[in-house]
Amino acid sequence: MSRWLDVEVGTDDIDLNSLPSNLALVDLHNDNEYKLLVGDLGRGEEMPKLKIFRGAMQMSDLVLPDLPLGVVGFYTSETMPRSCPVIAIAMSSCIYIYRNMKLFYKYYLPSVEQNTCELEIWRQLMDPINHNEESLRGLTASLQAIPQKVLSNQSQNFLDLDFEQRIEYLEQLTELPSRKNVEIVCITTMKINSINKHGVSCLVIGSEEGDIIILDPNTFTPLSMAKLCAVKKTPYQMVATGLYNVDYSVTVATREKSVCLLKREWKEGQLLFHTEEHIIAIEVSAIDNSVYVICCDNTFSCYSKKGKKQWSLNLEHRPIALTLVPIMHLGTTLIAVALASGHLHLYDGKSRRDTMFIKDVVSVMKFGQLGQEENVFVIITANVYNPLTFVAFGFLQFSDGNLMLKILKRTADFNADAASADVTPDPLSSEKPWLIPKRSKLFLEQSARERENAIAMHETFQHELNRLRLLAGKTLLEVHVKSDNSIAVGALEPIRLTAEVEGLGPVFRVTLIIENRSSTRAAAGLALLFHTNTYKVYRPYLKVPLLAPNSQLRLPTKVEEIFDENINPEIFLRGVTGQGGEGSLVKILLLKDGQRSPVLAATVQMPATDPMMIPYDMQTVTAFQQ
Repeated sequence: MSRWLDVEVGTDDIDLNSLPSNLALVDLHNDNEYKLLVGDLGRGEEMPKLKIFRGAMQMSDLVLPDLPLGVVGFYTSETMPRSCPVIAIAMSSCIYIYRNMKLFYKYYLPSVEQNTCELEIWRQLMDPINHNEESLRGLTASLQAIPQKVLSNQSQNFLDLDFEQRIEYLEQLTELPSRKNVEIVCITTMKINSINKHGVSCLVIGSEEGDIIILDPNTFTPLSMAKLCAVKKTPYQMVATGLYNVDYSVTVATREKSVCLLKREWKEGQLLFHTEEHIIAIEVSAIDNSVYVICCDNTFSCYSKKGKKQWSLNLEHRPIALTLVPIMHLGTTLIAVALASGHLHLYDGKSRRDTMFIKDVVSVMKFGQLGQEENVFVIITANVYNPLTFVAFGFLQFSDGNLMLKILKRTADFNADAASADVTPDPLSSEKPWLIPKRSKLFLEQSARERENAIAMHETFQHELNRLRLLAGKTLLEVHVKSDNSIAVGALEPIRLTAEVEGLGPVFRVTLIIENRSSTRAAAGLALLFHTNTYKVYRPYLKVPLLAPNSQLRLPTKVEEIFDENINPEIFLRGVTGQGGEGSLVKILLLKDGQRSPVLAATVQMPATDPMMIPYDMQTVTAFQQ
C-alpha cells in the first residue's frame, strides 16, 4: 500500500529545464501558503524565467536577465507585522535581490586582479602589428596554455571565436582588461539567531575562486569571507548548518572529488574527506551533522562530521538526485535517493524504508511544505539527459521536464515493522536489526526508585563528579610538573624548543630550533645540553646567542649511534618494526644562567639506523654467527 498521494498536474503547458539549486519553497505573502519557485533555464532562444507555482498551477513568471544558478528565499527582519521574505537569485557574478517580486538590490562579487601572463598576452593582442593570422595563432596558443580556471570570461569567449571574428573583436577593443569578474557557483542561506522558520537568515555564496562569502541580510555587505581550502578547490554544492551568531558549519562539495568544512571564525576551511569518483550531490543531517554523499561510481555513503566513513551502499543504478525528507510528526528524517532507472528510494540510515517508481527519470526533487500541506514531494522529471553537460559543468541537463507532486499520507508509518516497509538489509552491508528487549519488572522497579530519589541521586552524582574533577586536576598538575616540557613556564614562557632529525644513520644531523614567541622581550644567557648513553654527540654543549623577539634560531649538530662489539640481531629488524627501544631516546636540556634547574627539557626519539648503513666489519661478527 502506497504512503503517497499523487497530485494531478497538467503537463501540456509545463516544460521545465532547471537545476537542483533552482528550486525553493517560500511563503511569498506570509499567508502560510507556500509557493514553489523554479528557476527555469529556458530552451533555445527562450529567455530564462523565474516561474511561480501555487500548488500544481503556475501563477506567474518573471523574465531573468541571465541564467539562474541558485534560488533561495529568506527573511531579513523579525519586526511585526512580519515583512514578506525576499528572493535571492544568483546569476553569473551577481546576486539579484527581489522584494515583493520586484528588483530591490544587486550585489556583485568583488573582482580580482587579472593573471599577469594573461594580461601580457592581451597587451600583445591589442597591438595592431599582431593582427595577422600567424601572430594571432601563436598568441591564441599561449592563451589556451593557461589553465581554464585562471582564464577570465573575456579570454574564454575570445577563444570561442574564429579568425575573422577575433580580428573584428580586437579592432573594437579600446581598453585593456585589468580585472576579471568572479563567477558564482553555488548559494544557500543560514539562520543568524534563531532556528525558527521565520528567523532572519544571511546569504552564503561560493565563488569560482574558492571563496565562501557570508552577506549581511540588511546591508548586503560581507560579514565574513574565507578560503575554502589551502589548496585551491572549486565549490560545487554547499550546505550550511547552525546559527551564524552562535556556531555554524558550511559543508562544501568540490569539483575535485572532495568535501571541505568551514566553521565559525575560520579564515580558511579544511579538507574533510576525499571520494574515489566525482560527487553528484551531498546532504548534511541537522541532528549529528553526518554527511550523505552520492557519487558517479553508484555509491551512497555516509561520513561522520570528522570525515570518517560510517557506511557505504552500492546502488543498483546510477544516482541522480539526493535530498533530506524530514517528517516532523514522526520525529524522523529520511534520505531520498533518485536513480536513473526511475526508482526513488527512501532510506533511514542504511535501511530502505520505502520505494517509489517514477515513469520518467527524476532530475530535480525537493521535500517540504507546499501550499498548506507540510509534507510534499516536488519532483521534476525528464526523459532525456545530456551526459556531456555533466562532464563539462558537473550537473545533468535534462529536457522535456514535467512537474510531479506527491503528498505524504497522514497515516503513513516508516517504522521497520510497518506494512510495506522494506526491512531486508542490503546484501553488501550485512546489517542486522537490533533486538530490543521488553521492559522487565526489575527495570520498572528501578525506574520508580529513581523517580522517588531523584534529588538525592542528583546531589550524590554532582558530589562524585566534583571529586573526579579535583582528582583529575591534581593528577594533571603533578604530571605537568614532573614531565618533560617543550614549552617553558614562568619568566621564559614564550621560549619553545623543537628538534629535527635527518639522515639514515649511523650519523645523523640533529637541528635544534629555539623560538622566542614574545613580541617585546629578548632571551639571553641560554645554553643547550645533550644527555644520552648510546649516541655520540659531537657538540654536547651549545651556547645560544641572543634571541630577538619574534625570532627563531636553528642550531645544527652531528649525532652518531655507537654500536657494541657484538651487535644485537634486533638491530637489523628495527627498520621493519620502526622501534629503536629505550636506547634511542636523547634528552635535550635548555639551561639558563643563574638557575640550578633546567628551564625546559625535550626528548627526541631517534630513528632506527638503516641496516645497510652499518659498517661491514661490524656486520661480520654478529650474534647470529656466534
